[in-house]
Amino acid sequence: MESNFSFLVSVVIPCYNDYKYIHEAIDSINNQTHKNVEIIIVDDGSDIVTQNVLKTIKQENITILYQKNSGPSAARNTGIKLAKGDYILTLDADDYFDPDFISKALNILTTNNKIGLVSCWIKVFTEKGIIERFKPEGGDLKILILGNGASAGSVFFRKQCWIDAGGYDENMRKGYEDWEFNISVVKAGWKIEIIEEYLFNYRKKIRSRNSQADKFHKYELWKYIYTKHKDLWNNYHELMIENLFSQMELLELGSHNLRKTVDFKLGKTILMPFRFIKNLLF
Repeated sequence: MESNFSFLVSVVIPCYNDYKYIHEAIDSINNQTHKNVEIIIVDDGSDIVTQNVLKTIKQENITILYQKNSGPSAARNTGIKLAKGDYILTLDADDYFDPDFISKALNILTTNNKIGLVSCWIKVFTEKGIIERFKPEGGDLKILILGNGASAGSVFFRKQCWIDAGGYDENMRKGYEDWEFNISVVKAGWKIEIIEEYLFNYRKKIRSRNSQADKFHKYELWKYIYTKHKDLWNNYHELMIENLFSQMELLELGSHNLRKTVDFKLGKTILMPFRFIKNLLF
């Protein structure tokens, strides 16, 4: 499927120490069936190795910006502010899209003026190949209030959506800023469409920012989002309460199962003499 060439798509790529993968991200845009694109790479305070790699990139439609480390929200906002196109594609520097994603996403937006943001099904991969396939549920607020059911960070949207949503929240440097952005887009009156094809390739790294967010900042970030969008609590309080207690039940069940494992019992046995000595001395 070919898109109308007259529509300029601005691809914004935040880059932080991703010198190993940036060329793959760029190639995935160069290989798109829709050719009328500009690429804006925003270096978010990367190390000297990454900066040197970026300096070697010579392509007519690529602009490279440098800023002090401010997080992906600030990097995306910086790029989008300078974007000439009315349509924006955000792409993390270590991921890539299949060749016909822009064409199919652009066709959706140009034929339905109520849809503001387009995502797709996701292939999760490592150096060993595809390890998981993920199907986002969609962009209804009943889905988004419980989790980021619309994307994995890299999405296609109207620039007007970004304006109406107030941009990406630059306070969210620890993660989940894409989830909050999707909520803001829908609250601004736009709909989200999911292309039911695996067109996005998400690289899973051992110490990725998303994994760190899930591991160390999950509940802090949830609290921030729910506080910022507290009106959703009023509108969907029954759904959120049900989800909250379901999560608590799962945590308790996991804790109970852990206590029954051989490793836990063995660890408890090994530590018993040390606890006896501690009680005896103190």
